[in-house]
Amino acid sequence: MTRTKLVLGLSVAALISAAAIGGVAVAANARSEKGERDEIAAVNGARVSLAQAVAIAERQGSGKAMEVSFDDESGRNWEVEIVSGDRVATYAVDAASGDVSAVAEEVDEANEGPKDND
Repeated sequence: MTRTKLVLGLSVAALISAAAIGGVAVAANARSEKGERDEIAAVNGARVSLAQAVAIAERQGSGKAMEVSFDDESGRNWEVEIVSGDRVATYAVDAASGDVSAVAEEVDEANEGPKDND
């Protein structure tokens, strides 16, 4: 009798845990879907297309586009990575105006030789 109660108690606890985890997953999925819908609406409302943003960034950086994405944090910029020589620069192109609003740059460390780790 005690063993049956223990097995039944563990089964109930497992079901409750599974339901709680499932509830969290459903809530996270709903937030994710809302975020994706918001991003789709922002892209659809952008006056500057992805292709236009790439062209703007390539002219600005005098290079070729390597990667592009829509900045889902601000919801108003295309982020375009441009390769020029051994440098990669990230340009934020305003999706409404086409203005370049921010630039980040990094050097290709693979071609700089071995590092001295003193």
